[in-house]
Amino acid sequence: MKYVGIYWTLFAPMMKKSIARRYGKDLAKQSIKRGKAEYRRLLSRADDLGPGNPMAMNAYFAYVFAAAWLGGGRRLTPDQMAQVMTDVLEGPLLRAVFGITDLNKTPKKWERDMRKYAKWFEAHGADHPVNWQVSFDESRHRDGSFYYFTRCPICEFCEREGIAELMPALCGTDEVMFRLQHGRLHREHTIANGDGICDYWVVGDRVEAAK
Repeated sequence: MKYVGIYWTLFAPMMKKSIARRYGKDLAKQSIKRGKAEYRRLLSRADDLGPGNPMAMNAYFAYVFAAAWLGGGRRLTPDQMAQVMTDVLEGPLLRAVFGITDLNKTPKKWERDMRKYAKWFEAHGADHPVNWQVSFDESRHRDGSFYYFTRCPICEFCEREGIAELMPALCGTDEVMFRLQHGRLHREHTIANGDGICDYWVVGDRVEAAK
């Protein structure tokens, strides 16, 4: 993947603050100091997802956290790193960004976004086959957005790099992100857990007895 430094620049201070508060300043300093080089290394080895890919930011986001975890010598457990990820997402900046969306008011937002990605992949997938493969089933649910992936390049890369143990924590950020958008994620399967799909049914948090 092409190196894009803005993700590290943005998230590194927030990760450092969380790690320092929870696990000590020395580990925080090491995680960020060494993590910057790890981030470059990970991107240099990651699959090229293609220019203009609307899903690419998810990979950059994941590899920033993986880099800090590796920078800290994997001294944090995946569950501990999951808490760091949650701290970052729930910080003032990202809380404000995600909070702009209210999934009670725009319940089909994520279906629309995923269809935009599907259109991009239809046009560019032949040149960049290592990518998410998304499908839809409108008959499954009346409320919210429903879609599922049968391939995840982040999961494949983490397995290849020997850091698959971090995947459940990375997957867990989805629930936090949707919650900050006033939504709920109903999920039964993830590729990281060995299932054939990652399913997403996302509804507004004021929807009762979602159907």
